[in-house]
Amino acid sequence: MNINYKSVVKKKNWTDEYLWMLAGGDMQILTAKIAKKNNYKLLVTDKNKNAPCRFIADKFYNVDIVDIKKNYQIIKKLNLNISGIFTIASDCHLTVNKVAKRLNLHHTPIKISEICKNKIKTRKFLKKFFPQPKSFFIKKYSHYKKKVRELNCAYVIKHLNLSGSKGFRVFDKNFIISSSFFNRIKNETKNCQGIILEEKLQKNKDVKFSEMSVESVWQDGKIIYFNCVDRIFKRDLSVLTSLKSKLFENVKDGYEIGHVNPSAISKKKKLEIKKLLRKLGFHLGYDKLTNCHILKLDIFFSNQGPIILEMTPRFSGGYDSTGSSVKRGLKLSEAMFKICKGEKFNKADLSYYFRANKLKVLVLSRYLFGKRLFYLNVLQINNKKNLNKIFNKIKKNQTIKNEQIRY
Repeated sequence: MNINYKSVVKKKNWTDEYLWMLAGGDMQILTAKIAKKNNYKLLVTDKNKNAPCRFIADKFYNVDIVDIKKNYQIIKKLNLNISGIFTIASDCHLTVNKVAKRLNLHHTPIKISEICKNKIKTRKFLKKFFPQPKSFFIKKYSHYKKKVRELNCAYVIKHLNLSGSKGFRVFDKNFIISSSFFNRIKNETKNCQGIILEEKLQKNKDVKFSEMSVESVWQDGKIIYFNCVDRIFKRDLSVLTSLKSKLFENVKDGYEIGHVNPSAISKKKKLEIKKLLRKLGFHLGYDKLTNCHILKLDIFFSNQGPIILEMTPRFSGGYDSTGSSVKRGLKLSEAMFKICKGEKFNKADLSYYFRANKLKVLVLSRYLFGKRLFYLNVLQINNKKNLNKIFNKIKKNQTIKNEQIRY
């Protein structure tokens, strides 16, 4: 069915300005509340019919956020003044940008989203310019066995289009899983064409935390660098000597335990990361884009130097850009509203949205019954008194969701 999208956009007699947020789970709650506080009407889509943000939004559609066709169909039903589309803490940026394009709204080029969304395309692109782990796209069990022997080292298995810890598994050198287990992993995602087999990276012993997220906004080709966050995994627990590690004994490899915002890395190391981010932005073509666009990286500190694991045209998840940054005085949700509407930042705006206070924030998370619960505290790293405060919150189940975070 052909839809005249331009006629949908040009409907008249609107009085309310809507923002469309794709994904309405726990990690989007704070942003949804901020949108309402800033007097926007909010449209939310999520495949969970009881998504938490459904009860905050003005309008809600029970649609899978990665199903581009079904999100296109929503457009036909709209009689709303949609001024911008965005996502936060969810890897549906390809849907966001395609739907925004159909509605003639501001968006990041589809080509960038396609590269960032697909791990094979990401690895091929990065390999031209940056060090990358050995990686293979595996379709058949026989091919899997061959490549495991060829790697001859510890390795990981990932899904093609899932981010972070989803579907992430670690195996010892030359260990071969059964064909039935291989097929079970392969069929965990819908219409799966194959899996990613990759060498396991080794953490550099000279850094406290093995990974970090780094975020930037590019305005008319110039970079605005503002946030650098240490990510904590099971392999990093020895750094936080006061941490009650028993709470995290059952956390799997590749699952993030928490983060420190802002990063505790040295100024010299931070400058190195800034240069890496800027170089990547140029290769992706961000220096040639008009208006504002987001670029976020996940970086692993290996023995060979910083390795770009993932890149994405959205703000970071895991409460890096919401809960903990709000505590630090950053107004990233509000900044994102401006960006998705195609607006720019002047000098006063840069100070208002991106200037942080001197607080350092620790967020810890636990995985219970298939859900990730977050606990936040302002602290000094390895300060036993402050760490005990966050453990008391865990004991009382005082999650971020239940906390009053002022903004």
